[in-house]
Formats: sequence, structure tokens, C-alpha cells
Amino acid sequence: MSGTGPLMVPVGTPRRVFVIVAVLGGVVLAGASVLGHPLIGILFLVGLALGTLNNVLTVRSILKHISAGDPNRKQYAKSSLVRLGYISLFALVFVAAFRRDGIAVLAGLAIFHLLASVASALPVLKEFRKV
Repeated sequence: MSGTGPLMVPVGTPRRVFVIVAVLGGVVLAGASVLGHPLIGILFLVGLALGTLNNVLTVRSILKHISAGDPNRKQYAKSSLVRLGYISLFALVFVAAFRRDGIAVLAGLAIFHLLASVASALPVLKEFRKV
């Protein structure tokens, strides 16, 4: 590539997703508590926190590999798989420990990643509309 400036790569999830996740977590915790199941709300928050942790670690990994100059894709893929393995293992420990209520951890993870995916795709879709 020839260019005068550095390659700018948009990385990460917009901050509004973290705000939405925090509000959603509070609403779910309050709702679950009112319905008599505060543990479900807490475990849902754990899932959201794991999703947030995964997102932050992914961004750090991407930036680290980009700043290396010549990123090694195999090394990046390996570190991604290891990170996802640890996050999944941690989530499954909660599922096993809390049986039926533990599924809320997986729900929190899924909701976080759904929101992050939608938030990351919206700017791209807006650009396609302009064309």
C-alpha cells in the first residue's frame, strides 16, 4: 500500500453499546429481583461482563497485532481461539454451578454480542446507503 498517512482501522464497539448494556443489565436485574429471581439478574450481568471483557481483550489484541507492523494471522487466530476458549469455559462453569439459573450467563453473553454486532454493522450499512 502506498499512502502518506497511517492506515486508520476502526476497531472496537461504539461506547453507546456499553451504555445500553449497562442500562439493560440494570433493568434485567431489577426485573428479575421484582419477580423473585435476583440470581438470574446477577448471572445475566455476569454474562454481559464476560461479553464486555471479551470485546475489550479483542480490541487490545487487534491493536497489538496491527502495531506489530507485519501481523501474523496465525498467531492472531490462535490468541482469539484461546481467549474465546477461556471466556466460554468461565461461562460454562457458571452454567454448571447454578444449573437452571446459570443459563442467564449465556443469555447475557449472547445479548452483548448481538448488540455489539448490530452497533458495528450500522455505520457500514449507512455507508452502503450513500452509494
